[in-house]
Amino acid sequence: MRSSRRRALVALAALGVAAFTQEAAAQSWRTISSARQLQGEQQLTVDVEFASGTFRLQPAAGTALYRAELMYDADYFEPRGKYDAATHTLKIGVTIDRGTHNLDLSDDSPQYLNLAISPDVPAALKLQFGLARAEIDLGGLSVAGASVKTGASESWIGFSRPNRINCRSFEIAVGAAELLVEGLGNARCRRIRAIGGAGDLTLDFTGDWHAEVTTRGDIKLGFGTLTLRFPKELGVELDIDRLLASFDQRGFVKRGSRYVSTNYDSTRARLRLNIDAAIGEIHVEWVN
Repeated sequence: MRSSRRRALVALAALGVAAFTQEAAAQSWRTISSARQLQGEQQLTVDVEFASGTFRLQPAAGTALYRAELMYDADYFEPRGKYDAATHTLKIGVTIDRGTHNLDLSDDSPQYLNLAISPDVPAALKLQFGLARAEIDLGGLSVAGASVKTGASESWIGFSRPNRINCRSFEIAVGAAELLVEGLGNARCRRIRAIGGAGDLTLDFTGDWHAEVTTRGDIKLGFGTLTLRFPKELGVELDIDRLLASFDQRGFVKRGSRYVSTNYDSTRARLRLNIDAAIGEIHVEWVN
């Protein structure tokens, strides 16, 4: 128990937080809670590395810059937590203990990280999780840019409300996973990039396309299924390079080497996608 307690105390010192609680839910489980109040920050970088369990991200209420609660298995994992006030960077999560052998990872592990960040501070997000489920609600945040990498997991990312600021880029890399990204019309990102390995990737472009804007995207699909969900009022142009991948052409007409939606010339908001697909299926859904 002394070694487990020492690791928890080291994590507390690294986090440098205003609030901390620790409890043993079982013999090897530890819980760390942390928070920091707003102190005039103009930016925030969030770097999450989470090996296994469930990761949740949502907007924080009140005057908190961030709040976090982490429950981890101290026998196999090391907590990762530090806020650098000079660079306004939060690094948090869990990594596998280097001395661990024969660890059987499971996506139904009770291990979890719940993180909330301020919607008032522009945030750059770097989120990486392995065999972990993710529930990430970016709606109402100030997302300046985001990079998400998943391993083998079933995850959801959503912009339930419009982004408060314009976003430089939103990048997604998916391994052998099932990932649903909803409300990309609310993301307000100039560039969207997605790489799918061997899984099911759904990109939902519904949301508040509030202005005359052209968003560009690049999608690469290895082996799997890509589902594209478009609102009927959005003008869509696709440039598709496919090897053995099928493509659902409903709602499109061929124009040269590209496919354009039948309403493309009359719409205010437009989306241009370059798709490189090897083996799999490309489905298109048009929604109100």
